[in-house]
Amino acid sequence: MIPPASDGTTMLTVQRTFPAARERVFRAWTQREALLQWFRPEGKGIIISKLEVQVGGSFCFDLADGSDSLIGTYLEIVRPEKLVFTWSSAATNDKETVVTVEFSEHGLVTQVVLTHERFSNKEMRSLHQAGWLSLLDQLDSSYLHHA
Repeated sequence: MIPPASDGTTMLTVQRTFPAARERVFRAWTQREALLQWFRPEGKGIIISKLEVQVGGSFCFDLADGSDSLIGTYLEIVRPEKLVFTWSSAATNDKETVVTVEFSEHGLVTQVVLTHERFSNKEMRSLHQAGWLSLLDQLDSSYLHHA
């Protein structure tokens, strides 16, 4: 496993609370049909060419407009508590970064804490922070509020 970065300029953390059960929120990140409903980087749809949700398995999401591919490998899966995966794309200069998504249930809501590490610079971090916040908004509005 890739060790975490210690420099705060090369990592980001975002969090959001969703009015849904933890298992449902976890499934949103691991099931093809769910991902297709909400995972739209920069508002663009995706084509899932690979989705192997198992440790050592990989994923490849191609943006529908052909402008980029998001690829990675699952490093750790603790259902329904945690996902850790590598992440690379043109936006990371094809450099491998690491994303950890933690899901904690608090009564009728689920808190998601997403940490993305190993950015090359502050600009790359800022770009991804805006992207993840947008994706979490889409998860809430496009998937979790539509049963």
